[in-house]
Amino acid sequence: MIRRISFVLILSFLASVGFAQQENQFTQFMYNKLYLNPAYAGARGIPYFTLLYRNQWIGFEGAPESKLLSFNAPLFGDRVGFGLTISNHTLGIENKWDATMAYSYHIEVNEDASLRFGLQGSVRYLGLDFADPSVEIREDGDQSILYDERLDQYDANFGVGMYLNIRNTYLGLSVPHFFPSELGINPNPVPEIARTYSHFYLMLGTMVPLSNSIQFKPAVLAKYVNNAPFDLDINASLMFNETFTAGLSYRLGGDGSGDSIDLLALYQINSVGIGISYDASLSEVRETSSGSFEVLVRYDFIKERSDMANPRFFF
Repeated sequence: MIRRISFVLILSFLASVGFAQQENQFTQFMYNKLYLNPAYAGARGIPYFTLLYRNQWIGFEGAPESKLLSFNAPLFGDRVGFGLTISNHTLGIENKWDATMAYSYHIEVNEDASLRFGLQGSVRYLGLDFADPSVEIREDGDQSILYDERLDQYDANFGVGMYLNIRNTYLGLSVPHFFPSELGINPNPVPEIARTYSHFYLMLGTMVPLSNSIQFKPAVLAKYVNNAPFDLDINASLMFNETFTAGLSYRLGGDGSGDSIDLLALYQINSVGIGISYDASLSEVRETSSGSFEVLVRYDFIKERSDMANPRFFF
């Protein structure tokens, strides 16, 4: 029964992605901006690695699972930024890989403000394994299914972004994948075929000192995709002694009062940051799932703790 339910979910997903979202979703978006916006490359002012793992809908067989590794750094005296991202997303019989190279150009507006424009190129691989022994096809004759075979598909794309930093506040706008691309194998004369659509992101955040040791860090991520519900993440976090950050997020969506309430924490000690998050589902999926969780590890190439005085370190 679990396998049947899982495959129904998979087919529902594959049928809907042509008119909905396809990009991976991360709760710790505030520590993973390069994945969303190429203009962020080099914005923190230091080179660093980010490793991120997400397990969504714990308890579902074949539920979404995402892995990501990224690196970005400023170059030529912070005039430009460079970034690389490799990510993998699995969902049932679907296996998707993305490789992205990002470039940003930095314009210093004045001593309090800087503006970055970014470009990125990406290559995506999508594999669908219909020969998986766990697959149980309940109805024959579906032209979008390769019975007992595999589908391997590649496509390339490019994206653009803008990232503005004014003192302790940032604003980002981006479209990571600009061109739509077709998914699936539906032959003519079938008129409908799944397609990826451009995702438009807006990110906004700031840092407000409450005392010498406590800073308030609200952040917002909004996402728009044609023919899909509007997505919105709202986060409120507190940072203590420039070391430990804890927060709470609300994700709009789902089929009721929202999609999820999320708990987040990040501990930064010298060059290493470790973050975790847990999503408590608010939609009907909570009846069959134990929620979702993420683990993040970040390594910064800094020589001294004093380098962290730069506010961009926390953005």
